[in-house]
Amino acid sequence: MRTAGAFHLRETTGTSGLESTLRSAVEALARHEVPHLVVGGLAVQEHGYFRVTTDCDLVVPDVLDAVEVLVADLSGPFVKHSDCDDTVKDKRNGVLINLLPAGHVLKAGCRVPFPVPIEVWDEPRFVSLEKLIALKLDSWSNSPNRRHKDKTDVIELIQALRLPRDLAVDESVRALYIETWDALAAEPG
Repeated sequence: MRTAGAFHLRETTGTSGLESTLRSAVEALARHEVPHLVVGGLAVQEHGYFRVTTDCDLVVPDVLDAVEVLVADLSGPFVKHSDCDDTVKDKRNGVLINLLPAGHVLKAGCRVPFPVPIEVWDEPRFVSLEKLIALKLDSWSNSPNRRHKDKTDVIELIQALRLPRDLAVDESVRALYIETWDALAAEPG
């Protein structure tokens, strides 16, 4: 993990278990040559908007394979989550890891697929800022009431990082990004 502000947030909010869970999962995946990318709230933190999250979201090439890799060691930290085939739980601290399918969209109606991780790393690798913003806008636009935090993440990232209007986000959500950027620029500071 690379952002001091994100580290401080996790330490002061009691969510530092996220980092140890993420590192354990990434190391286990690397031992089995499974590439990954971190998306979701942890990626938002690492890119510069320091907000609380309580789970880890990992994009992997094969979700079921990744679940099996993570739960294979019965003395290891991970167990299958009883409510979801694509989620594992860290039995040390209760943190959930949501495994997301590379190259596919979050749900029907979404247009921005999760990126396909290629390289195997034994440390967390985060999705690019442009792709993170595209995924967040796509998720929000397909469930604006349930996924309102995704829109907030985009707004806060634009403000915190002073992102440009012409940021290279996915074409399918480009108009949403520009609309959001313009609305922020039009509001008195």
